[in-house]
Amino acid sequence: MLKKFVILTILVIIVGLGVFIISGKQETAIIESSAIVSDPDKKICDGKGNCITELEYHKSLQTDNYKCNYYVKYIWSESERAYGKKQYKYTEENLKKIQALKDEGKSLCDSGKLKEGETKLEEAIKIISFTMLN
Repeated sequence: MLKKFVILTILVIIVGLGVFIISGKQETAIIESSAIVSDPDKKICDGKGNCITELEYHKSLQTDNYKCNYYVKYIWSESERAYGKKQYKYTEENLKKIQALKDEGKSLCDSGKLKEGETKLEEAIKIISFTMLN
């Protein structure tokens, strides 16, 4: 009985050490591979062949009219594009209201009234957001 207990204890110690060593190696591999390196000269391309450097991209995010441009593109993709119209259950009244708010917001943004333009565009986005999906 004592002989079986000693053999079992030795096996448990060997298996435990093996698991400990393997888990330590995996942890260091995760730490080494998770370093994030940013290259400012790296090109970021969209699917249409338009490429800019990472530095230019981050500068464009900091511009004053970024939200206006982004909101206008978002409204177009969700309410004017065929896929967006198919995805949402828009009424004709909602579509006209969204289009009017988008046009008004875009004209305000183009004239330099960015906050007012963003507010109008956000109203259009709220209509889109609260429209039922199929």
